[in-house]
Amino acid sequence: SLINEFLEISRLQSGKLVLNFSSTSVDKELQELYEVYRPRAKDRGLELKLNSEEALPIIEADAERLRRVLTNLRDNAIKFSKKTGKISISTRETDEEVIVEVEDEGLGMDSEELPYIFESFHRVHGVKCKEGFGLGLAGVKAIVNGHGGEVHVRSELGKGSVFTVILPKTQA
Repeated sequence: SLINEFLEISRLQSGKLVLNFSSTSVDKELQELYEVYRPRAKDRGLELKLNSEEALPIIEADAERLRRVLTNLRDNAIKFSKKTGKISISTRETDEEVIVEVEDEGLGMDSEELPYIFESFHRVHGVKCKEGFGLGLAGVKAIVNGHGGEVHVRSELGKGSVFTVILPKTQA
């Protein structure tokens, strides 16, 4: 599994893995994942919120890999959250883009870590959680970039993180 994940990230980064674009509803993907993750978050003492200003348009995307991006960001939000708090997933659109933000009230990261978190095998220093291999966020970045999009993070140590995924509405 680890080898396959690393190989897929390498192929995405080198442009050798072809994404399967089709008409995709980001709202549908988010709603389905919300239903799966809400009980998991509740079991951890966390409140999961899904906030949408209005319905997002259908975009051209690789739905399976987009789901992987959203799953990874939610998994990390739950994994690195404190024992209580909330995780908010918010969406909005501009004329050209669909934007998804995943915000948690978790451990957060030191600003010195932020330039490296999307690198393969990078693990945040001082985190007690031993799960994972440091490939998830590298995969997120590779998939989002493969869609012609961007991913950004804002974080403050001890206060949480906000991951922003920006996807174009149409593929060039």
